[in-house]
Amino acid sequence: MKLNRESFLKKSLAFGSLISFTSIQKNLYAFGSEENKKHRENPIAYAESLGYKNPIDQILLTAILAPNSHNSQPWKFKKISDFEFYLFGDEKKQLPEIDPINRQFYHTQGCFLELCHLTADSLMFDTIIKLFPNGKPSPKTFSKLPIAKVTIQPKTKCVHDFIFSGVSQRRMNRSVYTGELLTNEELESLHSFAKPFRSQIQWTNDPIKLSTILPVLENAFAMETNRYVSNELNRKWFRLSETSMIENRDGLTLEANGLSGIKLWFAKKFFVDLSKEVWHSDDSKQAAIGMFSSQVHSAKALVFFISEGKDEETTWIETGRDFMRYTLSCAVKQIAFHTINQAVEDYQESRVFTKQLKQILQLKPNQEIQLIARLGRSSYRFDSYRRDLKSFLI
Repeated sequence: MKLNRESFLKKSLAFGSLISFTSIQKNLYAFGSEENKKHRENPIAYAESLGYKNPIDQILLTAILAPNSHNSQPWKFKKISDFEFYLFGDEKKQLPEIDPINRQFYHTQGCFLELCHLTADSLMFDTIIKLFPNGKPSPKTFSKLPIAKVTIQPKTKCVHDFIFSGVSQRRMNRSVYTGELLTNEELESLHSFAKPFRSQIQWTNDPIKLSTILPVLENAFAMETNRYVSNELNRKWFRLSETSMIENRDGLTLEANGLSGIKLWFAKKFFVDLSKEVWHSDDSKQAAIGMFSSQVHSAKALVFFISEGKDEETTWIETGRDFMRYTLSCAVKQIAFHTINQAVEDYQESRVFTKQLKQILQLKPNQEIQLIARLGRSSYRFDSYRRDLKSFLI
């Protein structure tokens, strides 16, 4: 089949086969702002540079670096004293199109709480975390009922959790991974360093099993991309220009999706258009699916976070706390990770793929896949933006 120039470039972009020119990449490579770098490299020092001397403020400024769905940052805080605060869910940041029962919303709260705990630990404080102190909120009452009350108190024993050392290097890495499959030794080391866990963690690096699971994940992504409401959600959260990224300091970007250099330039210059007509066009959707295909099939292992028994808000928060620890372990061990949850979301079209995965993993009826991530090796780096701490306070 004869391809015209535009078609060739689109297919090349989607499958990552554009020629890379070093001189151009040097100028275009995707890094966050200097401010973002300082925040991540040493969040405590960064907090002090902004005038935040109170440990609670330093904890909060560090904890907003936690992973969260769509970089929506769905947190609100109300400080009670210099030693206590309430964590609320930001009801305006719910994503019902892909997360109708708020499973991922609560995963995000758990990630935040675990990073609060670890930051406090690094500052010589213990934490007391009480979930739902005034009862569980509904999607309409997140602003009224806190998800957790967090209290810090000086440590009585000089014992630290060294997993906090991964904060400066922790980031979601959606690039194409390279090299060999992760070894059992590497995966066991990741697991051991991240413990203790509240949920079950299963991984696989078996090529035969991967060849069975990866097509399910790819098909689930294709389904979600072709599903109008979820694809429209992505459009609304997408930040294409640098100006939009800096003004909003949240959302989805090409850079965070692993594009850099000449590929990033071509995508922004010629192909990515946030108008509804272009965003939902077959060409745009196929390009997104092709890009994801190259990413998911580069996985060097997969990890599954699995709960057993009650599948409700407390379980989801606990899963998020486990995931926070696991991602920090990945950072310490220099292993890239990327969550890929389209196959385990809580709407009808997704649950078809959930059933397939549960059969492949031979799970019991009362077991639930909470989160999935691919693991591998990559030197790609992009620091997603975070909003100003004051925007979270109530």
